[in-house]
Amino acid sequence: MLKLKSLLTEEPILGKTGVVGLSKIDKDQAQAAMGSGAEDGDTGDDKVAGGKTKIAVGKLKPAQTELIKGKAFGMLVDFLLRNKYKNADLGNIVSNDNYIMDGHHRWAAIFLIDPKSSVNVTQIDLPGQALVTVLNTVTVGRMGISKGNVGKGNIADFTGAELEKSIDDAMANGIPGEFPKTVEEVTKALGLVPGANGDAQAGKQLVMKNADAMPKQKMPGAPARVEMPVIDADKVALVQKQLEKGMIDIRPPFSGDVSATMKDHFQKIANIIK
Repeated sequence: MLKLKSLLTEEPILGKTGVVGLSKIDKDQAQAAMGSGAEDGDTGDDKVAGGKTKIAVGKLKPAQTELIKGKAFGMLVDFLLRNKYKNADLGNIVSNDNYIMDGHHRWAAIFLIDPKSSVNVTQIDLPGQALVTVLNTVTVGRMGISKGNVGKGNIADFTGAELEKSIDDAMANGIPGEFPKTVEEVTKALGLVPGANGDAQAGKQLVMKNADAMPKQKMPGAPARVEMPVIDADKVALVQKQLEKGMIDIRPPFSGDVSATMKDHFQKIANIIK
């Protein structure tokens, strides 16, 4: 078995965050880390608690800023018409400091409907900055993916004033694209916003208010979307179980030889995730 020398290239960790972008994860060493957590001389050091939990969507925070306003609004209308925003499953992983690793458009759509609405997520007992590095290691080592999704849009556009433009256009012309909806469907959906009581204009104002309240700053130290993990919804439970069992070598002692430079990098990560 290939010895684990480093999950990182010689590129130093950004500041003290320990965040390592997807392209900086060494493929061979990431593959070596998979399953070697029990082979590093300590069978329990790599175990990380986690599992399904319910949380108010308003308590979650973005780990990226690349969000498409029109896509989130289209999801909003669809969720309202199908009454699928209550206790929805975001199908994603969330850090113990409530940063979401993926599913940002679903999060944004439900936030715009009602920040108090509860959603189901898989929460891992690691802070977001460390979790990005761990999940990037899994993305490369287990999924064989070394380049993330290219993000578009900007969460800064999620304001009441900007949403009003999108809503007015949708109420006049409907919604084309990935989530097409007629004018009638858009009007009906806005009337279903909690507190609107069937009044589309009241629903519009509530959505605008929620947009202004949406957090706009991404997680400190988070890289661009293309450098973020790619863990599909159907792989979330598998990743969580592997971390829970300590199968992934993420804490010292590490299997194999580790250079002095890499020990320093690893220790910075360990200081965050201990």
